[in-house]
Amino acid sequence: MERKKILYRPNGINNFHNSRVIGVLVSGVPVKTYAGELYPLSDRQSKRVKKHFCGISECRCPAGALIEYEEGKYGLPVEYII
Repeated sequence: MERKKILYRPNGINNFHNSRVIGVLVSGVPVKTYAGELYPLSDRQSKRVKKHFCGISECRCPAGALIEYEEGKYGLPVEYII
């Protein structure tokens, strides 16, 4: 499976804390879900993205627009790839 590094930065309310861009190594093919096209992430990657965009455990912001598309599986929306 091909892997590539993407630069990810959501905008608007999805980047509530105005965090900088994050680089993430993903599989080369996004998956189609009910929420649109997403790059699937491992558990470790999803925790890293959440912490990068909001490290405050009590905060209820969107934490970088990370989407849970199946129970325990998270992905990054393709629309925010730069």
